[in-house]
Amino acid sequence: FFISVGASIDFRLLVNQPLLILGLLGLLVTVKFVILYILGRSFRLRAGQELLFAFSLAQGGEFAFVLISFSQQNGIFNQEISGILFLVVILSMGISPLLLIIYEKIVQPLTLKAENEQKEDEIDERDNPVIIAGFGRFGVIVGRLLMANGFGATVLDNNPTNIQVLRRFGFKVYYGDATRPDLLRAAGAAQAKVLVVAIDNKEKALDIVKYVKKHYPHLKIIGRAIDIQHAYEYLHEGIRDFSLDTFDSALELGTKALHNLGFEKYQAHRAARTFKHHDEHVMEELFEHYDKDDKHYIRETRRFSEQLENILKTEKEQSIHESDMAWDITTRRQEVQEIYSEMDNPEEQTNQNSD
Repeated sequence: FFISVGASIDFRLLVNQPLLILGLLGLLVTVKFVILYILGRSFRLRAGQELLFAFSLAQGGEFAFVLISFSQQNGIFNQEISGILFLVVILSMGISPLLLIIYEKIVQPLTLKAENEQKEDEIDERDNPVIIAGFGRFGVIVGRLLMANGFGATVLDNNPTNIQVLRRFGFKVYYGDATRPDLLRAAGAAQAKVLVVAIDNKEKALDIVKYVKKHYPHLKIIGRAIDIQHAYEYLHEGIRDFSLDTFDSALELGTKALHNLGFEKYQAHRAARTFKHHDEHVMEELFEHYDKDDKHYIRETRRFSEQLENILKTEKEQSIHESDMAWDITTRRQEVQEIYSEMDNPEEQTNQNSD
């Protein structure tokens, strides 16, 4: 059926009656868009989602071909009108990618801008030793650790939705753009000791680092590196205290994988620790070559990978101290059970060990 529909399309109609066909195309898309938008609002889609819903489905559908053919067969439409309607539906389907591009490039940024238009908060905390710029999934963990250990932190974030959620959980977060000099000054940058740059925008993070280094040289900067290139940019600015976005969590998961593959817990921990120290050393070494000579950079990367493999192989062959077996609870329980089985009076021996 669809092959026959496609074969019957007469594109000469577009050449002969372009204004009529383009007008009907605009009418179809506009009417569908309005109806879909109203439906999206009626069913209470999230802010901005009703527009995406309308832009995604504003084109005609394949079922229109069935209706047009049925109408033509029953004498409702003649062949010329059916040909025009076929062409309008097909053109509407053809511009679907264009509608999505318009939404992504124009409509969505305007929607986000409207949502984020919020007056910046007045900061009433100026004596905290720590300023945290960015309080998303990364910054929250840093902030919780510091606060749990008794260190006050002035927290800045520019996501109103995120701030509302965090405030419900009792966090005191100020709305504002940490790249603004006046906001950093108001947050107490002159008195603070540590600045944690935890925002997820690489360019803005580097802007903050450069500004703080120039105007608040006493302030110790600790950064969140989004990727390896971002880490190199931190090194270029002289920042040595940074953490790759997912490195530590991935390393922790890799440690658990090693344990499940037969490593003792301490052995897996030691392998992960060696891997991390070696990776930090390699990053410092490769920093000199990453933007100069790609071939040399790749060659050095491979050499360091082989070096790491040899180091870990050597460590694996080394014996683990008996006290380190305590890392593995399962192993310790087995040892205790073996000792109990050899004792005449397990209960008495247990009391002696407790003493």
